[in-house]
Amino acid sequence: MESTFKKRAGSEQKYERFGEVVRYLNRDELRVLFDAIDNYTHKLMFEVIFELGCRVGEFVRIQVKHLNFGRSTVYFPAENTKTKHARTSYLPPGLMNELISMLKQKKIISKRGGKIYKADAYVFHHGICWNTHYTENRIRQIFQKYVQKAGLHQVYGKDTKGRNLKVFTVHSLRHAHLHTNVIDYGIPLPIVQRQVGHVSLKTTSVYLHPQAETIAQAYQAAREKDKSADGKYRKLNFLPEKVDHH
Repeated sequence: MESTFKKRAGSEQKYERFGEVVRYLNRDELRVLFDAIDNYTHKLMFEVIFELGCRVGEFVRIQVKHLNFGRSTVYFPAENTKTKHARTSYLPPGLMNELISMLKQKKIISKRGGKIYKADAYVFHHGICWNTHYTENRIRQIFQKYVQKAGLHQVYGKDTKGRNLKVFTVHSLRHAHLHTNVIDYGIPLPIVQRQVGHVSLKTTSVYLHPQAETIAQAYQAAREKDKSADGKYRKLNFLPEKVDHH
């Protein structure tokens, strides 16, 4: 795991315009992280952030009225987004069902019929205080606890005030969503752009640049497909045929 972090330190990308370091968790690291989360609500929170690809400030402000159970979508009103543009994002149905079960247990929606009792309730809130959402800093603290537990904690530098800059933050889940869906699953950029709320397609296109391990896997897969029936690689002739001028 340590060698992985060393590779990342020299290969981190930056937004050309904003200078923000792109630090995402790959699929193996995501699995290790989620396996380390032993609290059901906490795991559900971070799975939702990852699947929506949303910002932490957008996540904490999701209310029950923003959920469309039938279409399995989450609405982000303009006032809750960083860009001040409203959007609707997709959430896998299985995860939406988990949210429904949780809200039924908390008696925010009825156990039968799905009647909503408290539309203004925050989906994730403190105890019985349904009208008070988690703070962004609290979500970050909880995330760092599990990053350390999973053995993924690493500091890559310090900011201008001398504070440690961590390789993985809760925002890394947003980056992981983008990288996984653009590079690994090949979802078209405009679709991913709408899902995560990027105003510019150029910002989303940052994730078109695969890391070294992704490149290696792609090349290896291509070579495997190119093997001939006898188990040897097909000979490729890149040079033009010799021309006899005599």
